[in-house]
Amino acid sequence: MDPTDISKRRFVKAIGVATLATTIKPSIVVARQRQYDFLIIGAGTAGLPAAIFAARRGASVLLVDSAQDIGGTLHLAYGMVSGAGTLAQAKRGIVDTPDQHFDDIMRLSNGKADPSITRLVADNAGDTLNWLLDAGLTPLAEHPITGLSGRPGYSVARYFWDKDRGRAILAILRRQLAPLVATGHVKLQLGTRISELITDAAGVVTGARARVGGNDLVVSAKRTLLATGGYAMNPTLFERLVGRPAYAGKSYPFSQGDGLNMAVATGGTLRGRALHRPGTGSILTSDQFEGEVYARFNTRPEQRQPWEIWVNDTGQRFVREDAPEIHDREQALASQPRLRFRIIFDHNILSAAPPGIPDWTREKLLSHFGTHSMFVTADSLASLAAKIGVDGTALKRTVDDYNAAVVGGRDSLGRKHLPQPISTAPYYAITILGNSATSSAGVVTDNRLRVLRGDGSPIENLYAAGEVLGSGATMGDAFVPGMMLTPAFTLGRLLGGQLISFG
Repeated sequence: MDPTDISKRRFVKAIGVATLATTIKPSIVVARQRQYDFLIIGAGTAGLPAAIFAARRGASVLLVDSAQDIGGTLHLAYGMVSGAGTLAQAKRGIVDTPDQHFDDIMRLSNGKADPSITRLVADNAGDTLNWLLDAGLTPLAEHPITGLSGRPGYSVARYFWDKDRGRAILAILRRQLAPLVATGHVKLQLGTRISELITDAAGVVTGARARVGGNDLVVSAKRTLLATGGYAMNPTLFERLVGRPAYAGKSYPFSQGDGLNMAVATGGTLRGRALHRPGTGSILTSDQFEGEVYARFNTRPEQRQPWEIWVNDTGQRFVREDAPEIHDREQALASQPRLRFRIIFDHNILSAAPPGIPDWTREKLLSHFGTHSMFVTADSLASLAAKIGVDGTALKRTVDDYNAAVVGGRDSLGRKHLPQPISTAPYYAITILGNSATSSAGVVTDNRLRVLRGDGSPIENLYAAGEVLGSGATMGDAFVPGMMLTPAFTLGRLLGGQLISFG
């Protein structure tokens, strides 16, 4: 059985079978002897714009995807985008420039976004979003905005999305792709997983190979684009690249890292392994992939000040729980080898504190201890430590030190909110696991999106765009509003529309 089958079934169940029924009739089997101008591997956020704009220029395009439908992560994404000089901004009298957008991205990414890729995106995002706005994308009434509550935002309002989220963008791309497929300008090959790139003796990429229905499919192409997305649903590759376990199976099931593997096999290199952003964690159904998000403990101090302490696998606190910057809390979790911590509290805190899980009563919370694997209780700290697998002496020392800080009013980690000690049985622990639907590591390219070897030379005829570049390329190790989807659309459009010569 294909190891992704379970993920695929969950995906179909989650979004509905009707959503997968494409209105575009794909090719059954592509002609084996024909050479295409442009082979695009991945019919998602980067591959679709690349196919549309390349075909409009007269290029012969073969668009291949492992899934049985086009769209990729747009089936699940919120559709959040941002750009300078958009029609949405003009409608509200907002003045903005690509330079401002670039500066904001570099600031919000802590200077860790790739400057050359970011520059390319910032300079062209406005035109890309205007293309989508002209085609029917409709921002919410109060949009554009600067960002999301609780996170640093843009200096100018440029961030927006449609009420129908990513599906609104997918509908536009379907409409624009359909006539190109109908006229044969784009050949669409779905349900086909490319297994390897083909190169000549000089290392020039000349096409790709796949297996279709028990037959080998060899495609010849002048130019090849890797637009296969990330690797969030491949736990083995995830752990190899990030050095941390994958827990949650909440991303697009075809995000298997195929493009990264093909690039490396052809001589390409990767970047962004240290830029993984696990968020501040969630309560999952399991600590084994592919767990699902079961609930979220409110760890945002601007909404709920922490009464509890957070301890890692050594039984020690590792972050100021009320740190005002979410990035500080996210990076503290990212530094934990298992992306895991426990929220520790006692009977008195349970009775006095506002409920930590939104919309849960204390009675509902209590009902999970002893019935859900992420919720543990015990009559002593030593017993609690044994149940959650941490050193009992270390946990007692941590709690004693915290209790002394409550009494003395000064915490070694700088925590300000010190409401009461943890000293009355029973004691409680809730396990929080870091998880992300995105992939930070990706293929290294130049500012023409040519895949680069380790020595900096381009692999001839091979390009990459979309999440295969890694989220770190345009977000660093932080959240930058709209900088997942916008770069994919923008770079795909640029590749198809002007960056690549098909002569």
